[in-house]
Amino acid sequence: MSKSRRREPFEVVIDNLSHEGRGVGRVNGKTIFVAGALPGETALVRKTRGRKSFDEGIALEISNHNPDRIDAKCSHYEICGGCSLQHLTTEKQIAHKQSVLLELVAHHGNTTPQEVLPPLTADAWHYRRRARLGVKFVEKKGGALVGFREKASPYIADIASCEVLDKSVGYRLGELRELVNGLSIPDKIAQLEVAIGDDTTAIIVRHLEPFTVED
Repeated sequence: MSKSRRREPFEVVIDNLSHEGRGVGRVNGKTIFVAGALPGETALVRKTRGRKSFDEGIALEISNHNPDRIDAKCSHYEICGGCSLQHLTTEKQIAHKQSVLLELVAHHGNTTPQEVLPPLTADAWHYRRRARLGVKFVEKKGGALVGFREKASPYIADIASCEVLDKSVGYRLGELRELVNGLSIPDKIAQLEVAIGDDTTAIIVRHLEPFTVED
């Protein structure tokens, strides 16, 4: 079978949800992890990567919608790989994360909790306080891009905001982009590491060449 033929979309019935939030199905006995798909759904899938024991893909269309599926809040969700479960209700996201934790405790700790308390929750948005933002200078895009990588791609997503990051950063990605492009070495900035406290936001700039005094 030719490479182009193998890349043609195909249908996958989703049976489960992986730890990181991708739908799990099987094609000809081989497991495939599908971004954007939920259990019980049938997804039209484009394969993005093949491995010996499993494949990876991204959902192009969904039928038989899971009843807990919702519309993603972020306008960049379809392309940005910064988060993976905005298409699932907040309550079900928390339940999934709790089940993953209990599974890991049982598997690695060989123990089962006697009691599981209700999860502590806060705002459903802008909760993320630590992140590594990729930076890539793309001349055709007008300079450096700042953000997360695209889904199933090594490229940096061209995004204007993030609904998951704390607002001090999530709503100021455009300003960060201007900051990088205003430096003497915008094409030598590899990453911005963000750490946010209750009243302080710190950004560590990873650069591949020294800054100038003006920088």
